[in-house]
Formats: sequence, structure tokens, C-alpha cells
Amino acid sequence: MKRLHSLWRENKAEILSIFTIALPTIVDMFVQTLLGFFDLIMVGRLGPEAIASVGLGTAPILTVIPIFFAISVGTTAMVSRAFGSENYQEARDSMSQSLILGIPASLIVTFIFIFFGENILTIISKNQPITEALKYLKVVSLGIPFLCFNIIFSYGFRSISKAKIPMINNTISIFLNIFLNYIFIFILDLGILGAGIATTISRGIVTVIFSFLIVYKKNYCISLTKKDFKINKNICRRLLKVGLPSAGEQSIFRIGMLIFEAMVINLGTLQYAAHKIALTAESFSFNLGLGFSVAGTALVGQHLGAKKYLDAKRAGYLNTFLAMVVMTSFGFLFMVFPKFVISLFTNDQSIVPMASSALRIVSVAQPILAVSMVLSGALRGAGDTKSVLWITAIGMFLVRIPLTYLLLYILNFGLNGAWMVMIVDLTFRGSACFYRFKQGKWRYIEV
Repeated sequence: MKRLHSLWRENKAEILSIFTIALPTIVDMFVQTLLGFFDLIMVGRLGPEAIASVGLGTAPILTVIPIFFAISVGTTAMVSRAFGSENYQEARDSMSQSLILGIPASLIVTFIFIFFGENILTIISKNQPITEALKYLKVVSLGIPFLCFNIIFSYGFRSISKAKIPMINNTISIFLNIFLNYIFIFILDLGILGAGIATTISRGIVTVIFSFLIVYKKNYCISLTKKDFKINKNICRRLLKVGLPSAGEQSIFRIGMLIFEAMVINLGTLQYAAHKIALTAESFSFNLGLGFSVAGTALVGQHLGAKKYLDAKRAGYLNTFLAMVVMTSFGFLFMVFPKFVISLFTNDQSIVPMASSALRIVSVAQPILAVSMVLSGALRGAGDTKSVLWITAIGMFLVRIPLTYLLLYILNFGLNGAWMVMIVDLTFRGSACFYRFKQGKWRYIEV
């Protein structure tokens, strides 16, 4: 207790800055988890096949999110540094160019999924039926531009320590989604298709709210006018310099996860449904870590923009420590009461034991997951996206995928084997991110 009191006394201002960003982001992520939670409950009432279909239909979209993430990482790195150095014109330029880059990126992805979605799902699913998953994929694909803009808007506001705004918007989104889910899934009897329609409409409404705040309200340093929406090649180049390695990193991660998901899908519908439910349950802890990761990204960038290297380093370590404390607490809950947690999502006794076992396995990895998430975010905030790219590539293709194949198809460990491999991968990536951050070379990177 004395050490904690000393930590608070010596770093009070920095900890308050962390929570200014982290707490609204955690609430934001929690709200989004609740959105997935209620989606899963409503779709789950249609049966395990429906859960598997939504999971399958969502998998390709998760694979292309790195494109939007790349733009948002560039946004965060540049806007946070500009905000820290009080260069508000550059903050506005960075925000406007991020949105401009998002337009063609999101439209191309939408086109691909609508016209080639069947081919993509056939490759992923192998012998699993894709009819319902294809309906879901196509209707959710119509909302991909909304998803892209919402990601950019959210990271822009968090970069200037205004994390409450995306939190409020996404809170609105969950209530809309629940209401629309009920109407489209049950009243109009559209099933899985209805869940997709509700998701797309909810995302669109949030985009409208964000656009109003950015374009018509002049209260923020990233507020824009029509004159700001002109292509600036220099800003675009700098955004892509930071963002493209992040796109590569996230693409590698998502492609690897797609391969990982395909391996789990081949275990059967029930095991895959248990896998998706366990992931949704574990996301409560994951989103807490993500809140501190976002805070680390923004604050490291702000401190570097203000030429305060020691403050940037301290922000990275403090965020990591706080994330470890809260995520370890959730890990304890997952270890001791896994069936209770899983029962919040389903009472299907063919699924509960498998999902509970997976959740108990991953509980031990929560502290190292915190290290991996927060310090990779801190490195991105410093613009050191190439190192995170290499760490992710090695972890995914030299650790996770080969070991998953070994445990699932040679040693026949089943679903538990897949989750054991997750622990090994997370341990490697957490250790590598810690080593890279400790080196301190990120302080010399220019964005």
C-alpha cells in the first residue's frame, strides 16, 4: 500500500492524464462489448448455427480493419504530437487528410465484399454452410465507410484528450443497436440479416453525429471547414509513413487470425460457437487493456510533441502497470468463476463446458496481454510502427499458427489447444514489446 501511495503522490498529474483518456475509452470499449454481448444474446436465441454464421460473416471484416487502423494510427501519432506542441493547424490538416484517405479505402473494401463475398467465405469456411453468413456479410459491408470514419473520428478525439466524445457516441450506438436488433430480428423476422441491418444503421447514425461535431462545431482544435478538405500530399505522405507499417502489422495479425479461426472452425460448429463466446467474454478484460493502450498512444505522442522524453517514457510504464492491475483482476474472475461468466452469454450445456475451459486457460495470460497491448500502443504513439510490425509477424506466423496446427491436428488437443497457443503467442509479443520500449530508440523517430 505504501508503494501504491508513493506511486500516486509522485505521478499524480500523469495518472490523472491517463485516466482522462483511459476511463472514457474503457467505457467506450465496454459499451462496444455490450453491443456484441446483446448481439450475441439476440442471435444466440436463433441457435448455435446462427452464432457460427455471424462469426463467419464478421471474420472478413475484421481482416480489413487494419486498413482503417493504419490511417487512425497515423492520425493519432500526428495529431497527438501537434496537440502537444500546440501546432493546431497541423492537427487540423492531419485530421482532414485522414478522412480523405479513408474514402477510397472504405469504398474499395465495400465493393470487394459485396461482389466477391461468396468466394471469400467459401475459402474460409471449407465445408461449413455460408448462406446466412453471406447475407450478414453483404449488409454489414454497406456500413464499412461508416465504420472507417468512426474509427478515425474516435482516434482523433482521443489524441487531444477528448475521449468522452467517442464514449458518448458509442453509448448512443448501443441503445440504437439493441432497439433495431429487436425490430429487425424478431418483429420483422429477418434473423441474421436483421442483425446486420441494425449494425449498419447504428454505425451510420454515429458517423452523422461525429461529422456534426467536427464540421459544424468549432470547439476543438481538430474542427474542420470545407477549405480543409483539400489534398495535402505532404501530410498524406507522413500519415502513410507511420500508418502503412501499422496496416502491415494489423493485416498480418488479421490474416493470421483468419487462418487461426479457420483451424478452429474445422473442429465443428459447437466448438467454434464455444470459441466465439469465450472470446466475447474475454473481451471485457481486453477492452480494459485497450483503454490504457489508447491512453499510452496519445500521451506518448503528446509528450514527444512537447519534447518531454522522460514524461513519454513514464507514461508508457504507468499505463502498463495500471493495465496489468485491472486485467489481472479479470483474470482471477475468469479462473475462479468461468462457468458463471459464460452463463451470461449462453446456457447451452453443449457449449458452456468448452467455453469455460477456454476462458480459464486464457486467464493466466492477462498480465502479459496488458504488457503487449499497452507498450505496442506506446510504440505506435512514438511512430515506431515498424518494430511492432515485426513483433506481430513473428508471433503470428512463427509461433501461433505452427503451434495451433501441431496441437489441433497432430496432438488432437481440441479447442483447449488453440487457447494454450494463444498464451504462448501473447507471452512472446509482450516480452518483445517490453524489450523494444526499454531500449528507448523510439524517442528519435520523426513523424
